[in-house]
Amino acid sequence: MKILHFFLGKANPDRANGVNHVINGYGKELAKNGVTAHFVGLSSLDNAQSDIIQRDGFEVEVYDGFFSNCLPRLKELAFEVDIVHLHSVWNHYNIYFARFLIKNKIPYVITAHAGLVEDRLNQSRKLLKIIYHKLLQKPVYDKASGIHAITKEEILSIARNTDNENIFHVSNGLDLKNFPLKSKEHFSQSIIKIGYLGRFGVEKNLASLIKALHILPKQYAAQIELNLIGPIDGDAEKLRVMIDDLGVKNVVFTGAIYGAEKYDFLGKLDFYIHPALSDVVSIALMEAFASGLPTIVTRTSHVSYYYKSNAFIMVEPTFNDISRAIIDMLDKKSDWKDMSQSAIDLVKTSFDWKNNAKDMIHEYEQILELT
Repeated sequence: MKILHFFLGKANPDRANGVNHVINGYGKELAKNGVTAHFVGLSSLDNAQSDIIQRDGFEVEVYDGFFSNCLPRLKELAFEVDIVHLHSVWNHYNIYFARFLIKNKIPYVITAHAGLVEDRLNQSRKLLKIIYHKLLQKPVYDKASGIHAITKEEILSIARNTDNENIFHVSNGLDLKNFPLKSKEHFSQSIIKIGYLGRFGVEKNLASLIKALHILPKQYAAQIELNLIGPIDGDAEKLRVMIDDLGVKNVVFTGAIYGAEKYDFLGKLDFYIHPALSDVVSIALMEAFASGLPTIVTRTSHVSYYYKSNAFIMVEPTFNDISRAIIDMLDKKSDWKDMSQSAIDLVKTSFDWKNNAKDMIHEYEQILELT
């Protein structure tokens, strides 16, 4: 089987971008399963029109200009592969390429990466997005051979925006070799270190987390230190201002951390908080589970189907409920070891790239049988 993946970016794992991590997961695992996969990214390059970048176990062809060199290469590869996999939404490059695939009857799959979740639609330019989708994007979704949902909850968001009946679910995952996969045996006895990993965009709802800390009773606020792990950008600076205005103490901005240093830092936390307004079980959340961290996570992060795992406390994305959960977590320290083991078990059963890549290959095979 031969597959072509097209996406925006360079599949750099050292970036706070979930699509990069997804491409890296498939890049390593598809080859192990005998699949020939081409990965083509569109991104700016310094003093070059194209480049071949070596990643862990695969390579990425990166092009600086879409019409000048990327699209011709995509068309060439499309005739050589069995199926094409497009990534993300609101991407007019996907529209151009998909029209070519439709014209030439080449099967293709689309992963929306949560782009059609209602909260994401509401964040900005909703009316423009509705018009764009109806006129340009929906026809591409309707004629796809399949639409990939990363979580079961995302299926409904996609179904509301397409007439395509082949919407299938395959979870993202992790390379579990990067983690010891042992439950935590020791937790801090003085200051409890909690953490969040990722971007600080509006949809990540860090403002509600800061407000949650602000309303904590003093005896609880004095016990914790919040570590915000991510790139220091404009969103981070807005949070700094908010923290200063509210007088919230013990918040540390670590800056972006990647690779072994990131895994080591996660392992030193006591528990993790994922307060997102909308997400699809983010890679960062999976990494927290794989690190054996008891976790507080919002229902809107699409974790409902894993609730019975006992790996996390599930909350609504409001500052009051997040604050309530922090108190609950601190009052139940005796449960942390069991939650840690449950988190490890959840990752092994649900978020292992080795297994999930095979599920995706099965979906490709199903599509090709019907083509």
